[in-house]
Amino acid sequence: MHMTSKKQSSSHTPIRIGLDFDGVVAANPLRVVRGPITYIKRHILKKKKTEFYIPTSPFMKFVFWLPHQCSFFPGRGIYRLKKLVEEGKVEVCIVSGRYGYLDAQIPVWLKWRGLDRTFTAVYANEQNEQPHVFKERMLQQLHLDYFIEDNFDIVSYLQKRTPTKIYWLYNIFDRGQPYQFKFASVRDVLSHIFSKKM
Repeated sequence: MHMTSKKQSSSHTPIRIGLDFDGVVAANPLRVVRGPITYIKRHILKKKKTEFYIPTSPFMKFVFWLPHQCSFFPGRGIYRLKKLVEEGKVEVCIVSGRYGYLDAQIPVWLKWRGLDRTFTAVYANEQNEQPHVFKERMLQQLHLDYFIEDNFDIVSYLQKRTPTKIYWLYNIFDRGQPYQFKFASVRDVLSHIFSKKM
């Protein structure tokens, strides 16, 4: 766990929101391949169980490290989220499924983009658990109001196992997948949340 900011003072209880890192806080253009990969896994390889490959060899760790370097820019709506934090309307944390050898990059990324004081904490998958299992455990501990995730397998898994409302960020290839709370960006999620609060 990496603490990255202090809680904002407010006269009311802020909405508690958790976000995945890659594809949510950090935009990653390579996330568009997730839809085709999921299709192959489900319909060609016939794998129904949610399970993710965990690299152990130096070579495979490098292979997994490469696509994470494409998470250059904050996702749409992240700076609006920062403003809401500053106004005391929300309290946000990151719950990332990144494996332990990758998690140290997250605080550095946040600092370079002026977001290091936005999130109360970063919870990273330091013990290399299955990402969906790690996130389920953290959501049960944190009692968040909302969680924003871009992997539909993880969304499907979490929405059945936690009282936290799970929002899904879809991409161009998997946007046809039916789900009640699916949105194109964090900005759209925030608009939906705050339209309900009005």
